[in-house]
Amino acid sequence: MKKRFTTLLIALALLVTVMPAPAFAAQSSLDDKAVYYTPASDYKSGDCILTASKIMIRRACIIKGRGDWTKISNESLRSIATIFGLLLNSFKVDVEGLVYKVDCGYFNGNGDAARVKEIEDLLRVHPEGIVVHGDNAAVSGTHGVLVVSVKNGVLYAADSSRNTGLNNKGIQKWEDTTMLNVSRVTKYWYISEINASTRTKPSSTSSAAAVPTSTLKIKSVKAPSRVKKGKAFTIKGTVKSNKKIKKVTVQVLDSAGTAVLKASKKPNAKSYSVKKLDSKIKFKKLKRGSYTYQVIATDSVQTLTLVNKPFNVY
Repeated sequence: MKKRFTTLLIALALLVTVMPAPAFAAQSSLDDKAVYYTPASDYKSGDCILTASKIMIRRACIIKGRGDWTKISNESLRSIATIFGLLLNSFKVDVEGLVYKVDCGYFNGNGDAARVKEIEDLLRVHPEGIVVHGDNAAVSGTHGVLVVSVKNGVLYAADSSRNTGLNNKGIQKWEDTTMLNVSRVTKYWYISEINASTRTKPSSTSSAAAVPTSTLKIKSVKAPSRVKKGKAFTIKGTVKSNKKIKKVTVQVLDSAGTAVLKASKKPNAKSYSVKKLDSKIKFKKLKRGSYTYQVIATDSVQTLTLVNKPFNVY
């Protein structure tokens, strides 16, 4: 009897290991546990931060309502997002029409309360979540997870240790993950830009002319990381599209998500330099604190947040 039970458990483990994420549920909701699940066949030792980044990009894909999130796997990201098994500080992922740019940053505050506040501020402008990481940050040692929300001071996160192989817990309270004190996380990754893909698709066999898609994007960006209180900062970047650009907005959000600096222009052209709005974005007026710099553009096809970068005034 014992031998038969053991055989049954092994068979069940093999079944879940090869089971693709979509088998758990539908593909449309951020509450779907399948979004956070990684089959054992797609997971390698040390993949915790890569897995958290995968989930972050999946959530962004769902929020944007673009593409099929099931195509975003550890294996599809490994060659472009890691080197020698370590997650790069910056990389881009092209998923069915949109390019997600991922960058990293470092926490500044001391203690749990300060760290929770920093994470909460970041999540106001990154609803897809942020990947947090630290040495000896978990019971397993160095580890990283995706934090997706903060409610009444409690963090909620997706941990690969709880969502791989036989485990499928989805989003959990921080205390239910393998993570220790939140102050132990020192670094984070976030989606800094989302641009339209420039990859071309195969020509249609139809005799009708194909309708070109929007290539709305920004090049040569100069955005703040740290700004000294009372000092100016010059913004740069050229918004381009194959369609007429209807509107470009540059703004700075405070930690509550309120625009404290904002300027817009309706170029009605296929190219526009945001430096033309520089005189209206007066960084020297900002108080000390955490902010987010954004560039949002609209052409005749779509509206995209081209730059979404957190920065500090010190």
